[in-house]
Amino acid sequence: MSNSTATSSDLTHRFVLSDGRTIGYGLYGADDGPLVVVLDGPGSRGLGRAMSSAAARLGIKLLVPDRGGFGDSTPTPGRSFAEVANDLLALVDLLAVRRFGIVAQSGGTPYALALAAAASDRATGLAFVGAVAPLHERHALRDMTGPMRNGLLLARYVPWLLGPLLRGMARQTAKDPEWAARKYAERLPAADRRVLDDPPMWAIHATSSAEITSRPAAFARETRMLMRPWGVDYNRISAPAALWVGELDPTHGPRMSRRLATLLGGAPVTVVPGAATFAVLAVYPDVLCHAAALPEHLQPRSQPAIARP
Repeated sequence: MSNSTATSSDLTHRFVLSDGRTIGYGLYGADDGPLVVVLDGPGSRGLGRAMSSAAARLGIKLLVPDRGGFGDSTPTPGRSFAEVANDLLALVDLLAVRRFGIVAQSGGTPYALALAAAASDRATGLAFVGAVAPLHERHALRDMTGPMRNGLLLARYVPWLLGPLLRGMARQTAKDPEWAARKYAERLPAADRRVLDDPPMWAIHATSSAEITSRPAAFARETRMLMRPWGVDYNRISAPAALWVGELDPTHGPRMSRRLATLLGGAPVTVVPGAATFAVLAVYPDVLCHAAALPEHLQPRSQPAIARP
């Protein structure tokens, strides 16, 4: 069962699972064509929105689900990454699609891995733009800096503090979402700030910043999940994997992607020079083509200058 309702910036669809839980989701990019499921960090549709223009040009349709407790999706305390993957497969089935690609970023990484494992040969390609590697090991956070690292450390050592901290962030962001978005942008390298000079991209950033902190309880739950073993059976992932990452990404930098690439059997890692996260926009066509397994003659002819380690 599904229905939809218009919001201020997106059309939000709702899918009701057999047990009565709801998944909210957005559809972006082309109206038809190969399907790619986009899994961003907690509470955000930002990656799907940012990829929508490239997807439309390539004839790719993007499915961007809201995770449990965010948007219109029912809170799902206690559900594992594998159980969420089964919910997502049911959502893909609703769209009458057999084969589909997967793109993920940041906290969406374990969800994408679990979905690829559950999908088996249904997944055409698995692509990451700023992935995280498993974080439960003692030294896993050594390659990470910034606010996300602090939150993950709290989740590991004093998880009871995480909720109050995120509730405080939510109140502050709700008072002035633009201020919160600007504070984050101040720390970005020049290439990323140039991307955000484009008004539509700034609007995506500001909207996503507000969404991420809007549900502190769900955010805290996802952060705690990231710090536990993910339970992914990498041997069940048959889709070809590839990773892209900004050279200057402070949260999930190149070393993090290389660690995950090793777990994926030596998947290729492309480092985008001068970029943190937003300037990785330049390689979105490559990322989407990999995920959707587009024929070579349909792929972009002009490739951006990128460094390959």
